[in-house]
Amino acid sequence: MADAAVINTIEGFKEKLFKAAREKGFADYELYYVKGSSFSVDIFEGEVKEYTNAGESGLSFRGTWKGKMGYAFSERLGDDVIPFLLDNAAGNAEIIEDPDLEELFAGSPAYPGVKTWDEGLAMVPAADKIATALSLEKAAKERDPRVQSVDYCQLTTGEGERYIANSRGLHLAEKSNGAGMYAFARVQGEDGQVKMGGDSWQGKDLAAYDAAALGRRAADIALSCLGAESVPTGQYRVTFSRDAMEALLGTFAGVFSAESVQKGFSLLKGKTGEKIAGDCVSIRDDPLLDQKPGSAGFDSEGVAAKNKAVVENGVLKTYLHNRKTARKDGVEPTGNGFKASFKASLGISPTNFYIVPSEKTLEALLAEMGGGLIITGLEGLHSGANPVSGDFSLSAEGFLVEAGKKGRAVEQIVVAGNFFTLLKDILAVGNDARFESRVSSPCVYVRQLSVAGQSA
Repeated sequence: MADAAVINTIEGFKEKLFKAAREKGFADYELYYVKGSSFSVDIFEGEVKEYTNAGESGLSFRGTWKGKMGYAFSERLGDDVIPFLLDNAAGNAEIIEDPDLEELFAGSPAYPGVKTWDEGLAMVPAADKIATALSLEKAAKERDPRVQSVDYCQLTTGEGERYIANSRGLHLAEKSNGAGMYAFARVQGEDGQVKMGGDSWQGKDLAAYDAAALGRRAADIALSCLGAESVPTGQYRVTFSRDAMEALLGTFAGVFSAESVQKGFSLLKGKTGEKIAGDCVSIRDDPLLDQKPGSAGFDSEGVAAKNKAVVENGVLKTYLHNRKTARKDGVEPTGNGFKASFKASLGISPTNFYIVPSEKTLEALLAEMGGGLIITGLEGLHSGANPVSGDFSLSAEGFLVEAGKKGRAVEQIVVAGNFFTLLKDILAVGNDARFESRVSSPCVYVRQLSVAGQSA
């Protein structure tokens, strides 16, 4: 439920806007309003380096004008904004060349209950957040004499409300909040080698979370990278850590979008019902997980959210749809029609998109693999990965695995392959998914990957 004061304000504006839209001649019309605030504090050497506490709100209007859908947006409410919105939406509709008519949605039969708001987080004062961030840095610095500094230490919180109403009877409101902490330490070994490493957390129960433990873990991750060397170029069995696999899955998540498929930007076109991944791979998109970053009761069109299998035991079950793409494919929308902001047009986005964990530990995966590499970090995902072809060539770091055990650190390597091939080559899935971002994954064991390192 959204804040009553916000609802009262926007309800009054909506009534005036809708009355003016009817009088101007719009066939139907919709108001989408969002309000949010964000807090962040950066710590360096025991002091506040940067502090922000900002808010933003805005609205978009869309309506059917002469048979086409027009859009307009504004960053503020006010009676004087109404003519601007209607004139711009009408003008926008007249130049639209898309032959597919968008239709407003009257609403789903029922909406699920999902927890997206934590009252305790909303009540944490700024002074406590700063104190928590300071304790995060302090714990990382004091972990080991080899920790030189914590170059990046940040705590963030954010909250938002959204409201949708239209002339077809849709009327929805929801609010959400969340928090995050990030610590990356710089360490120096006895041989002078300098390495960076860190960890992060995202969630809602900030008051109960152990920030000092996160700081110590960040330092330990950085320290574990000391002594890193490259490995000979060749084909390696590879286990991706959960963080590395999350990054890779997030980069290629768009291939599961029905919009990408219909525009020819995904090689998954026409493959629903076909095997696209290993038997152990199931991927779900679940907005109904309580208190997770992508949780929501409805999408930006007002379609009720639902948990769905995207891939099940290696078989592609569905694409992610908004109402427009679902209509084209003759299927039901999946509740993934989201706006990136009130200024953006409607697109398709995942909610809580994840590879389903198994009961196997990372240690069990390494024992099964025997020898190879653990990849813990990937760089160059924006430039070294092609979401259309699935090809990637990425700088990486990690650890050598010998006799099923984690060994020395590895750096200065490049891993290359194809995402669609990699999905089929996943032999085992771990149990360590964290669900701290919209895209999550446990560690996964892959049959083989090309690794460029030292010349033979």
